[in-house]
Amino acid sequence: METESRDYQEVIDQALQLVYSHHHRLVSQLYPSAFHPLQLHQLREGPLGKDLSRLAQLASGQLRDVKQGVLEAIESVLQLLFWPAAADDYSVPRSFWDTELGRMMALAKYRAFEPNELVSIGNAAQQLGVTRPTIYRWMDDRTLNYVRDDMSGRTFVVRRDIDNLKRVALELSPQD
Repeated sequence: METESRDYQEVIDQALQLVYSHHHRLVSQLYPSAFHPLQLHQLREGPLGKDLSRLAQLASGQLRDVKQGVLEAIESVLQLLFWPAAADDYSVPRSFWDTELGRMMALAKYRAFEPNELVSIGNAAQQLGVTRPTIYRWMDDRTLNYVRDDMSGRTFVVRRDIDNLKRVALELSPQD
């Protein structure tokens, strides 16, 4: 576990430096004198650094946290990384989950759920009466929340989202 944490520290530092460099670029165009240089140890102490550190501890099994807190931390990081200026929303490329940071976050998210809260993609498609490509499209557009188990390589859909879609479909279907 110690090795995982050390590896994650490098991943965390890279993510912090990436976000910081984007921040620097934006501030230099808005109001250059407003930029104050920060050291890596300062970035680690900020909210993003703390969220990433907590997610690393969750991913490595050193910490357990309430699911909602884990999901909020992940959402916060994803918004910082992928929400473009002036956009109404953001999307996370599937390829992100194959990066070291993506795998760390996916493992933290996977560990926040109980096994009975997750459903395989095939099972989700069957329950919803749609094809697997439709499930993937809904995962991409965040209609369905999903979790990757990096250890097995499998992807699971959150059961609650499937149940919500089935409930909405029932409400929208014509009554006899």
